[in-house]
Amino acid sequence: MKQTTKQFFATPAGKLTLAVIAMVLCWTILIVYLSTSSPGGTWFPTESDMTRVQEEIKKYNRDYETEQAALDVLEAQQDKYEDSLTTFWNADRDGEPETELRNLVNDAAQHAEANIQNLGSVRISTINSELSYADLDFTVVDEYSKVIRFFAEIEKCTPRLSWRRVELRVEPTRARAVTGPGNRPNATTVATATTTPTQMFRTTGQVRVVKYSPAGNAATASKTGTAAKAGTTAAKAGTTAAKASTTTTTTPAAATTTPAARQDDNAAQPAADPAAATGTPAQTEPAATATTNKEESEK
Repeated sequence: MKQTTKQFFATPAGKLTLAVIAMVLCWTILIVYLSTSSPGGTWFPTESDMTRVQEEIKKYNRDYETEQAALDVLEAQQDKYEDSLTTFWNADRDGEPETELRNLVNDAAQHAEANIQNLGSVRISTINSELSYADLDFTVVDEYSKVIRFFAEIEKCTPRLSWRRVELRVEPTRARAVTGPGNRPNATTVATATTTPTQMFRTTGQVRVVKYSPAGNAATASKTGTAAKAGTTAAKAGTTAAKASTTTTTTPAAATTTPAARQDDNAAQPAADPAAATGTPAQTEPAATATTNKEESEK
């Protein structure tokens, strides 16, 4: 007996076949819809879609090359900065510039045998958390050759000092009078001559050095300062306690002194009383003896 289509789909095999056909139809509709509505047309790309994607790839490549070039510049600057840190003033290696920078300039003047007339104080100007400027003003008054030697000695300093400002001016000279006898043998007059002094130059300038202070050193210094403050506070507390205990000890001493004074007064009084008691009988007995002698004489 031959089955109809309706009877076939009523059987399990027919139901399975119907489900497969429905699933295939759904997938086909979904693929067609995504191919037309997706941005890149990834399911069934056309020629224009492929051209557009290729242009976007080229754009992304150009952006990548631009960013990579900028990154290379930054890395080169970072390497240059790290290399320059070795030439900067490091407090751990070179000491504090507030004192050592003055010593450097003063030693340079001594090596050049130049007369340094004025040496100012070091001024610190902050750049960022790690870098700062240290500036120092100076004045040198001496001969031109010594001034040039002083410049050469400054260039030899380590760490290297840079010139912020320098001025070289001629000092005014005055002829010094020298007196002596005249040319005639018997002359009584005095002839006056002049000598030209050495030309001096006044050099005023300012040198600068870059100070490098690592963040780790600043944190260590901060911790050390905090510990020092805590120790100072503890020492002050201990000093206050010692003062309090000293005051407490002094009070019994005062109490001890008071009985001693009272004891001396009491001891002095008995010493005076026996003397008075002794003196009274001594005066009474001679009076009684004199009266008895007088009565015997009358009898």
